[in-house]
Amino acid sequence: MIASMRFFIIFLKITLTLTLSAMIVVTAAYLHFASSLPKLDSIASYRPPLASRVYNNNGKLLAEYADEHRLLVPLEDMPKHLKDAFITTEDEQFYKHPGFNPARILSAFYNNIKQGRVVQGASTITQQVVKNFLLSPERTWQRKVREIILSYRLEQTFSKNEILYLYLNQIYLGRGSHGVGSAAWRYYRKTVDELNLAESAMLAALPKAPSKYAPHLNPSLAKERRDIVLRRMLITQFSDKKSVEDALNTPLNIQPLPQNKLEDTYGHSVYQQLEKEFGKENLRRQGLTIITPYTIEAQQVARHALRKGVLNVEGRQFYRTPPHHEPEKWPALFASWKKARSTSSLASDGIFPGLIQRNEAKKLTVHDGIKTWQIKAPKWSWKKNKQHSTWLVGDEVLLRIDQAGKATISQTPSIESALFSIDLEKGTVLAEVGGFNYKFGRFNRVQQAKRQPGSSFKPFLYFTGMSQDLTPATIIMDTPLVFPGQNQGKTWTPKNYKNNFAGPVTIRNALEHSRNLVSIKILQDVGIDTFLNTLENFHFEHRFPRQLSLALGASEVSLEKLTESYTVLATLGQHWKPVRVQQVQDRKGHSLIRAVAGHRCQTCHINPVIGLNKHMLPAKQTVDAATAFVTVNMMKGVIQHGTGVRARALKRPAAGKTGTTNDQIDAWFMGFTPQVLTGVWVGKDQPSTLGRRETGGKAALPIWLETMQFLHKGKPVKDFKEPEGISWVLIDKKSGYRTRSASAGSFLEAFRSGTEPTRFKPRPVPSLESEGMEESTVSNSSSNSNNAVLNDEL
Repeated sequence: MIASMRFFIIFLKITLTLTLSAMIVVTAAYLHFASSLPKLDSIASYRPPLASRVYNNNGKLLAEYADEHRLLVPLEDMPKHLKDAFITTEDEQFYKHPGFNPARILSAFYNNIKQGRVVQGASTITQQVVKNFLLSPERTWQRKVREIILSYRLEQTFSKNEILYLYLNQIYLGRGSHGVGSAAWRYYRKTVDELNLAESAMLAALPKAPSKYAPHLNPSLAKERRDIVLRRMLITQFSDKKSVEDALNTPLNIQPLPQNKLEDTYGHSVYQQLEKEFGKENLRRQGLTIITPYTIEAQQVARHALRKGVLNVEGRQFYRTPPHHEPEKWPALFASWKKARSTSSLASDGIFPGLIQRNEAKKLTVHDGIKTWQIKAPKWSWKKNKQHSTWLVGDEVLLRIDQAGKATISQTPSIESALFSIDLEKGTVLAEVGGFNYKFGRFNRVQQAKRQPGSSFKPFLYFTGMSQDLTPATIIMDTPLVFPGQNQGKTWTPKNYKNNFAGPVTIRNALEHSRNLVSIKILQDVGIDTFLNTLENFHFEHRFPRQLSLALGASEVSLEKLTESYTVLATLGQHWKPVRVQQVQDRKGHSLIRAVAGHRCQTCHINPVIGLNKHMLPAKQTVDAATAFVTVNMMKGVIQHGTGVRARALKRPAAGKTGTTNDQIDAWFMGFTPQVLTGVWVGKDQPSTLGRRETGGKAALPIWLETMQFLHKGKPVKDFKEPEGISWVLIDKKSGYRTRSASAGSFLEAFRSGTEPTRFKPRPVPSLESEGMEESTVSNSSSNSNNAVLNDEL
């Protein structure tokens, strides 16, 4: 009895000593590690990187910019089965432990020792939050101690729901998704609240090994892991039997990743503007909500029209020597083409390879790897080549599909083009196409290519003339001119197209038919300095050279700047910057940018605009509205009777101007209605001729027309609104004189009030007859007629 008592006392002392020692060791360890632990401030002010998202005006998601794709979701917006699935899988005792689970730690320690490797984890959800936010990923016992201490502190500072919110929004779930909001979108194209039980269980199955159980990569393994989660939810009573059974029978239904719909020229311009405004890091990490007026349909039609137009111009170029393949290489070639084309359906603006298998009786048999085509040999001029002047069996060609579904021969385009379109009513960019095969971030010919605009620059000169003492009815001689050249002994002899001269013509006629010599004489009349000063009102943001050739557009501009300058004419003197980005909000919904072009109404936005900023500046009246209207009225004649007559197919009032530079190196068409303005350039990146007949009206105008026809679908037919200060006078087309009555040779012309002509066209003088009475009558008439002419001259 005494011995037993002594043994108990000794045992108790040893136990107390060991316990006390353990407490001292634990306390010392705690004090040691606690003194260097990170603060919880970063968690308290949780602002994780978020994806910025771009929408159009209809709320359709167009693009996302992100370094870490994360969509922050409040815990209350997450369905219960999603939270339960993660708790069941990751930390069943989450709502019961103080931040760490001692029993789970001991169990994991035992099983890992037993297996000789790590087979079980012991981290709670709280510990995972600590690890992800505050500690490095290294695997050491020291880090584990810090993790446990911090987990306990975290539980003392934050509620369980706050910790769960942090966990579910921070955790990486594969496929580039951070947090459950991102994963729901990138796996299922859904918001979190739209997830069903099976989908929630699949997401909860991913934290253990996102790559291994990735459902888009390893669907069988992923389904096994998902089903384990579902059965576990039944065992732990987080879900009922029927719901689990239904979920077990649900297929994975993984969706393809959302495609960026702003991968074109327009999209790159939007990205550049945002990057300039906010910086790359903020754009890709601050969860901005961006609204753009971009419409997929308008951009697709513009791109299609441009590509088709380029291929049409290419079809009028010299044919270049094609690659040639020996018969033994054909099977491998066909196989590669078939693999590259997942479908046999082809677009009319696309080109694809084919191989000539036979050439007989002016008919080519061409195989494209999928289908054999019988093609009538085209009448194509070959580039000078002694070795190759026709198609040979084994030649690799490019094919395109015409509107009838038949294949025709084409070739890799040597031609390029650009298109820029503006909604004049809303003040927004409608379409922007930077090249035949533009790739995101590459050379944007709308903004970066600077080329001579040729005669498409003339409306600004004619506007200058109208603002001085010239009128549409002023007569100027279209006759040759010779000027001293820059080099001694050299001369500059400007010419009209086809070197034709018309003699005395009205200024309207000169603009309609793009008469170069008249344009130079107008510039001489108004003065170069006056013209240069006027150009500043059109906001080219470029100082032009002081030379007469400026009358013919012999100075380089970009399509973007030329089109934006045309808006001043099209809107009768108002200058404003067209909008690509209408609104930007931060992650809390506060507006950072609201952009409305010019004087347009604030009701274009959902919420009223609070105040003006650089994106809300009102339009400036930079030139006289009446003078602009007179110029536009003459430009309507370019389409009705002049070099832009093909645009009449638009079948609504429109004004425009063609442009073709020397040797047909650049071809332009700039045209607009009261609703839409579109500019098109066609040329080569390395300037060289497009061909003798490739004018703006032939090469560029068809692209413009197809685009404008689509952009005006559903729009009412409108004419240009007449401003104050306009007088309409019936004049003779040839002489510019007023006429007293309408006839085949007369029409109503618009003038600035006070500049209309006062002289009337002289009445024809009848020939004298031999009879006396008739002679007396004619004599009196002749006298009266002469007096009338004299009065008109006075």
